[in-house]
Amino acid sequence: MKIIHTSDWHIGRTFEGESLEADQRGFLEWLAAEVDRTSADHVIVAGDIYDRAIPSVEAVSLLDDGLDLIREAGAEVIMISGNHDSATRLGFGARRQALSGVHVAAQPELAPSPMLLGDGALAVLAIPFLEPQSARAPRPGPDGEIRKRTHQAVLADAIEDGRAALEALAPDVPAIAVAHAFVSGASPSDSERTLSVGGTDRVDPGVLAGFAYVALGHLHSPQTVGAGDRIAYSGSPLAYSFSETAPKSVRLLEIEGSDVSVTEVPIPVGRRASTITGTLEELLEDPSHDAVVDDWVRAVLTDEVIRHMPKETLRRRFPRLVNVSYARRRSGPISGAGAAGVRRESRDPEQTIRDFVEDLRGRPATEAEVTLLDEALAEAIRGADR
Repeated sequence: MKIIHTSDWHIGRTFEGESLEADQRGFLEWLAAEVDRTSADHVIVAGDIYDRAIPSVEAVSLLDDGLDLIREAGAEVIMISGNHDSATRLGFGARRQALSGVHVAAQPELAPSPMLLGDGALAVLAIPFLEPQSARAPRPGPDGEIRKRTHQAVLADAIEDGRAALEALAPDVPAIAVAHAFVSGASPSDSERTLSVGGTDRVDPGVLAGFAYVALGHLHSPQTVGAGDRIAYSGSPLAYSFSETAPKSVRLLEIEGSDVSVTEVPIPVGRRASTITGTLEELLEDPSHDAVVDDWVRAVLTDEVIRHMPKETLRRRFPRLVNVSYARRRSGPISGAGAAGVRRESRDPEQTIRDFVEDLRGRPATEAEVTLLDEALAEAIRGADR
């Protein structure tokens, strides 16, 4: 049996305000062709199908076209909701979709139900994203103690329920788990939305032990967690931030019994995201930058003086330049770049708020204030996803 693991399509997303529709359509067309080339039986999409809880009409149409292409190529699709998705909207009509070979796990209020593939040769436990504050409360610990609402706690309970269902349904069948989570030991990038604050979003990899393979979503850089390649992120198919410089790929699983071999298949479509540094003249003239003229480009200027309209000037050579900043802090604005052209360094939102409170009051926030600030930020993040 052959399965392609992918995730974090973020259909409808833009790059620094620029449309990615053509690149996303190109990826879905390539993926369907890859299904045909490899004779893949299934495509697993590990969450964040859309970029917004309420996707645009164009995004819905694009996903519909892509799923049709994959089904026409011969693979069934298994996908879960991620933290960017509305589980209710993504899961609408899930039973009808399953009849046509598109299986959607998007009911976080229910215990995960195993799916048997290949005449019962393999089981898949697909777990939608579980928001700790709205998911079922974690069960009491071994000593009856109340467990905190963390992503690890609610995910561990869901996996425990799924393992029990697997044991009852097919105790000797190897199983794949699909989840959308931030597993400790993995490396994030700038384009992932924080799941929660105060470290409550981290999941210990031990929670995921015992599966033949764990197909993860949420982090956008392809990577494995721990020893071996059995717990892995496929990464997003396109670069969604300038921190994503690693080549993009999907993971092709070839499964025979409990043996799983993995091949990373490079994705040949989509623009890279590149950062170039130098004076305005160097960026305009240096031939070494010819390799990035078709990329999404961020320019970091090293000029000692503020240049006039650098964004417009640089776009003559780099038509997809989207961001301009200076290597050194300047007291004046960057002419022609506008507010959107000035890059702010990526920082943890919790620390930014705490620094603001300290600057405002002349003292660090107290422990009680930190707790209130974290709760307020968590509520703001949940509100942004609705």
